[in-house]
Amino acid sequence: MICPSCSHDNIPGVDLCEECGQSLSEAYQNWGSEEYKEIFTEPLSALNPQEMVCVSPTTSLAEVISLLKERHVGCVLVTGEGGQLIGIFTERDILYRVAGLISDLEQIAVESLMTPRPTALKADAAVQHALHLMSIHGFRHVPLLDDDDRPVGLVSFRYIVRFIEENFSSAA
Repeated sequence: MICPSCSHDNIPGVDLCEECGQSLSEAYQNWGSEEYKEIFTEPLSALNPQEMVCVSPTTSLAEVISLLKERHVGCVLVTGEGGQLIGIFTERDILYRVAGLISDLEQIAVESLMTPRPTALKADAAVQHALHLMSIHGFRHVPLLDDDDRPVGLVSFRYIVRFIEENFSSAA
């Protein structure tokens, strides 16, 4: 049985997900129609994940903030040598870690204020898994990684809500 929270493939008949502990006996009770269920079990790759902006750890905060503004995105992914994801820097980081605290944005590298080792998913993870993580941990962006931990996309809460809204109206 596939867990609706984390997409783990459990042994049929178990009551709790072996991966996340979600109750599987209650998991599917409130889904409604099959069409709605399918929306939440779609892989994140079905959303055509939005363009991501990647920067090196030594990129200045001034340049990062400029990129956020120019590209109209809410975060940048910080990648190390080999392109592996090592951090994320978001608009929220600007509000809580930069605004009013740092005056010379050219002198500070993004690596000093990024969130290291952010939670990320594979592109084949279910939409409901991303929503579950966002709800539990309070973040709004989830990077999508390939098998070598290199970013291949990014999903945001807003992007997922738009996807659900479009699909609910076509499923109704």
